[in-house]
Amino acid sequence: MAKVVRKNKPKKFKLVRFSYILFGFSVLLYLVSALFLRTINNSLSSEVQELQNQIAQIEQENEFKEIEIAQLSRRDRVDNIADENGLRMDEDNIITITTVAYNGE
Repeated sequence: MAKVVRKNKPKKFKLVRFSYILFGFSVLLYLVSALFLRTINNSLSSEVQELQNQIAQIEQENEFKEIEIAQLSRRDRVDNIADENGLRMDEDNIITITTVAYNGE
């Protein structure tokens, strides 16, 4: 009986097929990551815009409060309220503090 000798066929197309699969996977991964990053970027942009709106609103409220403080702390208004409540300024009770410059000696 004669021996059957089988020759192994060269498998040169395995590398090409692997390259195609790797390329397809890379393209798919790129598309998914681009979509994910775009979604994250849009959500962060809207969050930044909301925070900027809140900052502008709070700054405006602070300006109104500063104006209100200035109006409420006027000297003549404080004097009128003190007079209405029977309070008066005692000039003998006022203490003035002066600072002396220090030369380093």
